[in-house]
Amino acid sequence: MTSIRMMTWCPRAVSGMHLPVFAACEAGLLAERDLELQFVPSASAPEALAAGEADFALTCAVHVLRAQTQAAERLPVRFAAALHQRNPIAGVVRADSGPRRPADLAGARAARWNIPWFTREYAGALDHLGVAAPVIVDTPGSLDAALGSGAVDVLPMWMDDVTPARAQGMTLYHQGEGFKVRAIPLDIPVYSSGLLAADRVPTEVVRAVRDAICAGHLLQREQPELGLAGFRRCFPDVAEAHARGNWALYAPYAFEGGVLPGSMDADRWRDTIAYTARAHGLATLPDEQLFRPELLMGPPAFKPSADVKIRRRVQ
Repeated sequence: MTSIRMMTWCPRAVSGMHLPVFAACEAGLLAERDLELQFVPSASAPEALAAGEADFALTCAVHVLRAQTQAAERLPVRFAAALHQRNPIAGVVRADSGPRRPADLAGARAARWNIPWFTREYAGALDHLGVAAPVIVDTPGSLDAALGSGAVDVLPMWMDDVTPARAQGMTLYHQGEGFKVRAIPLDIPVYSSGLLAADRVPTEVVRAVRDAICAGHLLQREQPELGLAGFRRCFPDVAEAHARGNWALYAPYAFEGGVLPGSMDADRWRDTIAYTARAHGLATLPDEQLFRPELLMGPPAFKPSADVKIRRRVQ
């Protein structure tokens, strides 16, 4: 049995893309490939993998592009799978406000909070869409309070992050007054998050982990309690409703256009590198510095028979 170490964002942040990894573990899809998975605490993924602190990570393209740009030498880490098949950046607004489409966000006051790259991503997405730039407002305090008080018009964040999950029916509060929110997705056709692998991990091991996580997506869609059970054992402090809500928001991004979840396409990677570099003021790097070309998968559609095979394996 080969031991491998996976770095996630939890419990610091929860995305629905974590659940398929747990579904794959619960179903034995890694064990049958002679792999034993250990979850390790989150850190700066590209540097941590390069330093040998983990073998795999769920992380963002912008983090890898920035780390590769700033490194004195190329970091020996590359993506093995793309999990968000399109960029999940969104603008969260009050439900009782006017904006409903990306074009309605032109010139709106956007919060710049303690993770400022969300705001840069948001501004870059608006620019990509030809929408007028936002007015950036530094927001060091509560985002709920900033939106509730009217200090800002929009909170930039991912669709499958905390506040969009609350838009599934929860109420935010400011000074005792409750208000609803809604998320306006910008849906830029580029990758954002994926499975990062250290170059020292043999291709056959990386491929096995990639394939198990791809199958875990299909399994999580068919048997949602499976991944949730493993996730809750590992991260009991994360509310079940939060994990469920974020999976519901993440799934459409993973099952984009009928391609197998986890698929990577060279042309979309090139678009992703160009878009991310432009939005965040980073260098444009060669393709092979960001992803493993031998693990590219084109757009073949997944078929119902694949789901049946996985279910039988679990049973």
